[in-house]
Amino acid sequence: MPPKDNVECPASLLASQAALEEQHVRRVYDAIAWQWHGTRYKAWPRVVEFVRSLPHGSLVADLGCGNGKLAPACAESGLAAVGCDFSSELVRIAAREMRMEALVADCLALPYRDASFDAALSIAVLHHISSVERRRALVSETMRVLRAGGVALFYAWALEQQEGVSNHGAGGSGGLRRTKRFAARDVLVPFHQRDSTPRRSAELEAAAGGVHVPDKRATVFQRYCH
Repeated sequence: MPPKDNVECPASLLASQAALEEQHVRRVYDAIAWQWHGTRYKAWPRVVEFVRSLPHGSLVADLGCGNGKLAPACAESGLAAVGCDFSSELVRIAAREMRMEALVADCLALPYRDASFDAALSIAVLHHISSVERRRALVSETMRVLRAGGVALFYAWALEQQEGVSNHGAGGSGGLRRTKRFAARDVLVPFHQRDSTPRRSAELEAAAGGVHVPDKRATVFQRYCH
């Protein structure tokens, strides 16, 4: 039976950072992409405020675009947005459902030329990166693709934050409860994918290490958060 609440990430997993992110971030998001899309369709207000502040016609890189939920705000503001994510299933949704120009890429090794974009978005990505060195590399790579005078917005949940409450808790829809704060660093957060979720893939669920819980009518995955 998988744990009901967040659990500290084992040291053996933390020792292999890229493998940890591959197993407990990329593969999990590939497996849960369609339920995620159904529940994460609205962009955060402060992120939309930032998008609307950008000059008309700006070229924007949405790095870790997920299901492309920022595409409507960018389009409404007259911006040209290009997205990327290392979850191929989320990129598929961003392209097909949100009409975003998106591709599969690693945010630590972006396939873009230097100084290509007027602005960059990194929303809910940093908290899935497992070491200080790798988080610095992500920030550095983001800044590399910005033109002189360009701006970037980094937005992530953190143990130290005083405002807002993370959804990365236990219980509730999708294994989350809005009244839960992070209790520790480097945790595995359970996500419950309902058996009724459309377009579920047994192959992707197995690759992500999902554990089926019959009485919950769900398969439980463990997402890594720093």
